[in-house]
Amino acid sequence: MKIKQTYKTAAILSSFLVIWMVSGSLVEEKTFEKNDSGLNTLSSVTILNSQASNKSKVFKSSGFTEADKFVHVRAEVSGRVIARPAQQGDYVNEGDLICQLYIAGREAYPKIVAPFSGYLESLKVDEGDFLNTGAICASLIDPDPMLLVADIAEKDIAQIQLGSEANAKLISGRMISGEVTFIASSADQNTRTFRVEISVDNKDRTIRDGVSAEIYIKGKEELAHIISPAILSLNDQGKLGVRTVTAENKVEFKEIKILEDTNNGMWVSGLGKEARIITLGQEYVFQGQTVNVKETYSPDA
Repeated sequence: MKIKQTYKTAAILSSFLVIWMVSGSLVEEKTFEKNDSGLNTLSSVTILNSQASNKSKVFKSSGFTEADKFVHVRAEVSGRVIARPAQQGDYVNEGDLICQLYIAGREAYPKIVAPFSGYLESLKVDEGDFLNTGAICASLIDPDPMLLVADIAEKDIAQIQLGSEANAKLISGRMISGEVTFIASSADQNTRTFRVEISVDNKDRTIRDGVSAEIYIKGKEELAHIISPAILSLNDQGKLGVRTVTAENKVEFKEIKILEDTNNGMWVSGLGKEARIITLGQEYVFQGQTVNVKETYSPDA
């Protein structure tokens, strides 16, 4: 489950931070004694030759459904309602009569019609009622397509693109999917988040307006490697990363970004297309040290 994986990731990172704060470094860097010839004693490490795959970070947001088309149909002139053929909940086509007004002294009676096809969500008037100019006659909704509305943090919004895939779990447990069709250009002044809309097919009109949802949006694709969380470490600046080995067999710390935590491992970016990642012995080496290497390969290599 994603929630359990999130807790697991948080616990791992918290443990790293506590250890680093106490010791000044997650991994104790050993002092290497020189032998009689003046050369550093070489340490041996096991490395994984890893090949990157394209992977997207998934951004989670609490949100809700919202009909793509919803309008309050208003009277353009004042008059008394003399006809109201439609009923609340009826499906009407664009141009269908919703209600007709009587205006003294006029031969033609103004009509209020549906601006688009949809359902009459509410009817505010009965025959004989008087409507002033601008008064609401009815509320009209078209639930297809249905929108998912998410709020994305300002630090993450650059990762979201038009056309990005998205999935959502409605409060009922139903799973739905769609793609991003709108990204706000300005942030909400109070929350500093950006509104993102995902269009979802709803031809059967079973997705209702205003339903709570947990929304998951795929970000931009990045080159990523899958690793065990056990090999993560912190450098002297407290940056999270892994120790790697260069082509010259020198130890190099690489800062990483976690994209996704799964049951099979953790997807991380920041290591390029190919990486030689230390999987055993990383706690006994330091930046720039030359090491003896035992190589292993990822299944896809």
